[in-house]
Amino acid sequence: MIKRLKHYSVPHLLHIEMSYACNSKCLFCYNPHRKSPIDYFKIDKIVESVYSSHIPHVYLIGGEPSLLKTQKLNQYIDLLSKRSSVTIVTNGLIYKKNLSRKLSCIGIPIHGNKKIHEMLTNNKGGYQKTIKTIKNYIKDGFDVRCIPVLMSINYNQIYEIIKLAKELGMESVFVDRFESGGIGSKVADKLKISSSQFKEALDQMIKARNDFNIPVGFGTAIPFCVDERLIRENMWADCGVGVTFCAINPSGDLRICNQSNISYGNILKDSVEKIWNRKKIDDFRDLRWVKSPCKKCPLLHYCTCGCKVDLTCSNEYCIDYAVRENKSKLLDQNKMKDLSKIFLNNKNTLTITPKKYRKFTLNRYAKLNFIHKENYLVTRYQTVVLDKVAMKIIKEIFDGISSEKDLIKKFENQVDKKELRFLVNKLIDLECIDLK
Repeated sequence: MIKRLKHYSVPHLLHIEMSYACNSKCLFCYNPHRKSPIDYFKIDKIVESVYSSHIPHVYLIGGEPSLLKTQKLNQYIDLLSKRSSVTIVTNGLIYKKNLSRKLSCIGIPIHGNKKIHEMLTNNKGGYQKTIKTIKNYIKDGFDVRCIPVLMSINYNQIYEIIKLAKELGMESVFVDRFESGGIGSKVADKLKISSSQFKEALDQMIKARNDFNIPVGFGTAIPFCVDERLIRENMWADCGVGVTFCAINPSGDLRICNQSNISYGNILKDSVEKIWNRKKIDDFRDLRWVKSPCKKCPLLHYCTCGCKVDLTCSNEYCIDYAVRENKSKLLDQNKMKDLSKIFLNNKNTLTITPKKYRKFTLNRYAKLNFIHKENYLVTRYQTVVLDKVAMKIIKEIFDGISSEKDLIKKFENQVDKKELRFLVNKLIDLECIDLK
């Protein structure tokens, strides 16, 4: 029997689909429709409910969130950012000149060159508008992330997309593989990438990451068994649905995935944490839906079968289409066992500690969250569960300690110096603290 997935007391990342209204006509869109109105009353209530639940990371998405009035959008950002790291995902067709500086990140896609981008988005002239918006937000001082959707039409343009992102000064590139859903399901067979196309795209991602020295990865779940470089090159990704991630639609319905039609409750009636901990979600977390070859995979509880929601396969949950449709091309179980050792070892790799003690300042996006059963450190892009010792040490940094030497002195009778300095390494990597 497969061991069920363990989830945290609240999701670490929550997407708020503020409205399905959109000003673009993307072929691949998971949005079910684009003509719904913007209901500020409901958005107000949804944002207030999410705020009250102290969710570590919140994405404001759509539809298209830039269609909201700037004043209202800033109101939501300013409220949520008191307790959460807040990101907006936008198509970049509209530049919001006075967007709140409390925003942690802005995600904007570039799907290829001008011809391909405008063909995929059905928006003539949209490419230059998006590029101009990216430049404006970077000029304003925001971290802007490039989030292209990987499809059969643009798989061979990934290197050039990443090169352009670097030239523009974007913070990173996270590629979302196309998944069948919403409007995009009508042309899913045309847009899904083949096994060979995925491998070529991954070639380009790794080469561009190395050539241009920019963080590159996947923003959507990819089955680990489709290419061993996902683990060897640390390019693996799992979306965390039902464990660390969920989404809320414009009506307040909570699903464990944006593309899922299964609602487990409505946050206009119940809190996020109450719905999140309902036994009903065991229909996903108990993994009874998992089939071969995923059932026997040693990394099942990390990969969880790639993308779990595909309405062309099931109304509930199923293993990723890349696994279902390419079984003869997958890595075998012996190879996966070898890779599992590398994977688990990589997760525990620590940065080399310098000889000199360091001085640092607290990053302005860092937050401590002691509201839930777990104690959380929240940084711009990460949520970290803290044990009691780490919590005490990090709390001292929040209370004003700004040097490694002072930390060591404070905890010399409780924590080994080497371990404490490793913790400082980790805090630097997480952007909890910045070196002076």
